[in-house]
Amino acid sequence: MNDCRSGLVHEIIVFNVTRFSRREPKDAIPIVLELFSLGVTITSVSEGSFSPDSTMELIMLIMRLDAAHQDSKNKSESITGAKAKAKQFGGWTGGTVPYGLESYPESVTREIDGKPVTVTIRRLRPASVREDGTDQAGEVRKMVDHVFEFKDKPWTGKRNAHPASVNAIVSWLNSNKVRTQNGGLWRERAVKRLLTDPRLAGIAAEPTYSRDKDGNRTRNVVGYRILRDENEEPIIVGEELIPRAQFFELQDWLEGRGRGSRGGTPGKYLLTAMEKLYCECGRPMTGSRDVYKCSRPSGVVEEGKHEGGSTIQQADVDNHIAAKIMAVIASADEDDPETMDTLVEAASRLARFKESPEIRSERATLLGERAEVVRSIEQLYSDLRIGIYDGEIGRQQFLADKGSLDARLNGLDIKIVEVGNPELPPLPIEEWGASDDGDPLGPTSWWARADVEDRQMLVQLFVDRIDVAKAEKRGGTDRACRVEDRVTVIMSSSRANANEERDAA
Repeated sequence: MNDCRSGLVHEIIVFNVTRFSRREPKDAIPIVLELFSLGVTITSVSEGSFSPDSTMELIMLIMRLDAAHQDSKNKSESITGAKAKAKQFGGWTGGTVPYGLESYPESVTREIDGKPVTVTIRRLRPASVREDGTDQAGEVRKMVDHVFEFKDKPWTGKRNAHPASVNAIVSWLNSNKVRTQNGGLWRERAVKRLLTDPRLAGIAAEPTYSRDKDGNRTRNVVGYRILRDENEEPIIVGEELIPRAQFFELQDWLEGRGRGSRGGTPGKYLLTAMEKLYCECGRPMTGSRDVYKCSRPSGVVEEGKHEGGSTIQQADVDNHIAAKIMAVIASADEDDPETMDTLVEAASRLARFKESPEIRSERATLLGERAEVVRSIEQLYSDLRIGIYDGEIGRQQFLADKGSLDARLNGLDIKIVEVGNPELPPLPIEEWGASDDGDPLGPTSWWARADVEDRQMLVQLFVDRIDVAKAEKRGGTDRACRVEDRVTVIMSSSRANANEERDAA
């Protein structure tokens, strides 16, 4: 336009008018009028010239622009509608086929508005592994085999990542010149996203995305939602590239639950990396030499929070927590409601640790899907309040949407009950409290003989949260830790756990 205004252009040539503009006529006409006022001719190879001197040609051009806009709009709506219908029927709506998968057509019939509708959609399924194993499916299989080769082997390396970790797999792939879908180098996020995709186990799923601060969906995949049929059973697609039982065991490893005393790097600190130890300012505490310290960076000042750093002796805190746990274990025979509640919750947690990864993962998936449906119902009522469903047609649509969501919620609730909670195993109270000299923390006690991983398991079972207050003054000549005054321990509670699950749902 600037070149036209400068007199550098006297004719614009396009193949046809649809290539000139697809804007709405009210937006395109001012541009055309300005071009004509500048003496610029618009020439269509297939339709002829539209000169500034002919009013009739101007009218014809406007009509062609309107037709082009309507054609573009109709195509856009058709494509959008087809994609929405395909997604509604559980289909894949296009883009690059994910690594290790392949697409295939399938005819699906569903009842919509009381009428059967058949649509040919494309689904994704695991690709077959070629004999030489050099294809994408073969590389995925090698990644999984690599994890299972090393994950249960002790690893004491300090500088290098555990060979079954995501970081190690990234290094292994890149060093072997295995390329990503677009021919680039692997990154940790890409490997993690790949290995957590249920479709590799032949289970239909769709990606879930993170949201920005305004609640808008971003392009970052943060997980997958398993697609289910009308009976809330997972939809199975294709042969398993990763056996399903192995897939769910892999998820346990990737989420850190599979890293016990048989694998992973032995930890030095009892209470870190469990999301249980916090400073009074709300930040988690980390381990440093022989102390736990607040994780707030040096020099950062937060209004209303403690000034400077905050540390506490590691051994004193560990012994204090152990004493709290052993006190509950020693009171197991007493008829105290709080003690019994803690023991019941500890047994429940032990059962969840021992159940199969597949069942644990299925329960977590169902609860996550239920929370998403509840949010959708809340949004539906919010839309109703602001008038989106006004009018008779809007009311009918609201009732249809609500009925669909209610049916899905009921189906999920039934499935969650079917999955159920694991049977509570007996707690090995006598083993934990055993000691030759009667001291449950003495040199001959279970606690003294246990390694860090076994002690961490006990803390996971019996403790919900540990808060550490900053010392009132620095050590000086009196360097007693005064752990009883500074450390608040919240023991596990079945009532608190039930409230958390209800809030999550």
